[in-house]
Amino acid sequence: MNNSAAKQGLGQTSLLLSYASKGDVDAVKQLLDEGASANASDYDGRTALHLAASEGHVPVVELLLQHGVDVNPVDRWGDTPLADSRKYTKGVVSNILESHGGRIEDNKKHGAVFDMDPSAHYEIDRSELEPMEHIPPLSKGPDEEIRVVKWRGTKVAAKTIYLPLTEDPEVFNKLKLQLLMLEQMRHPNIVQFLCAVTRSQPIVIVTEYLPGGKLNDIMSKGRIPTRKALSFALDIARGLNYLHEHKDPIIHGNLAPQNLLQNEAGQLKVSDFGLLGSHIRSITSSSSDINAYSYMAPELYRKEAFQKNVDVFSFGIILHEMFEGPQNLEGLAPETIAKKRAYEDARPTFSSQSYPRGMKELISDCWDKDPSKRPAFSVIIQRLEEMKPLKDNEQKCQCAIL
Repeated sequence: MNNSAAKQGLGQTSLLLSYASKGDVDAVKQLLDEGASANASDYDGRTALHLAASEGHVPVVELLLQHGVDVNPVDRWGDTPLADSRKYTKGVVSNILESHGGRIEDNKKHGAVFDMDPSAHYEIDRSELEPMEHIPPLSKGPDEEIRVVKWRGTKVAAKTIYLPLTEDPEVFNKLKLQLLMLEQMRHPNIVQFLCAVTRSQPIVIVTEYLPGGKLNDIMSKGRIPTRKALSFALDIARGLNYLHEHKDPIIHGNLAPQNLLQNEAGQLKVSDFGLLGSHIRSITSSSSDINAYSYMAPELYRKEAFQKNVDVFSFGIILHEMFEGPQNLEGLAPETIAKKRAYEDARPTFSSQSYPRGMKELISDCWDKDPSKRPAFSVIIQRLEEMKPLKDNEQKCQCAIL
């Protein structure tokens, strides 16, 4: 852990949760030794134990228990760490938690109203969203606007959709059902859906606010240092793996640096998936960011049937740009780049000396012209973890050899 991180304005709670989710036991121990509360939680009631249990990080779980952490904190969905470990089949962690008194709460919501109207799970009154007009919009277009607002004392991101979605009952019901699915999803590397206003116009979708900005803003400053690029790569891969392996799998279909946001602890989270992104655009016929063409899988551009591997292709392009820096594309428009990749099998070249061993091969596999040959994100995570440098001097050594 960077010893100066807390001095740079990063909250101890955010750092503790971030490192617990990554399994960085040394960083977690340092924060606890510096006085961080082992029971601290985010606004969803998620603690470090929740996140470590979800990811199966045994050393972190054991460390937290040694520090007397509450073994049964309940998040806003009614889940305990034991419930999370069982949900994600982390058997060893489950056994440890049970031996320390871990239990599962009855977290089912009762009442016919939830069966009749899915929005009852996440609907809020519009008056709960307090405007913060002094903060410029995060994004603004003819069909939607995203602004920072306050909800129950916390800064959140509110996407207002100006299109009249309620005019088509089928589309509107699909929206409500998919928002219900998003309300039940949680992972440290995906942007958390919080609540929505759907019973009056315009519709507002509320998610967590990530103050660190977008990955494309970070990439615009030049090549990302190797250790940071690897950390970002794992953040993205873990988020996409969660979406792909969910019981109701979600294909992003619009994965690009502008849809990858950084929290205050420097962790990336995947946004604009499901109805928060490309799917809502396809329903409303609103055009997406033209720059997304640069990251589009060939089969998507050719308008063929697509599967999870379209996200793997986009991931490979993003990986390449993190290590190579801003690309000189000879003035080609993003759509022209996508066309050349789709019909001429054109791919970017490798020139940087900063790739760790195995990274070029992984990138090439991710953008294979045969979608069936691209690795799943579960495999990508394993390969990234194997090549992750452990020490700064190790990284320098690898770069010098390459």
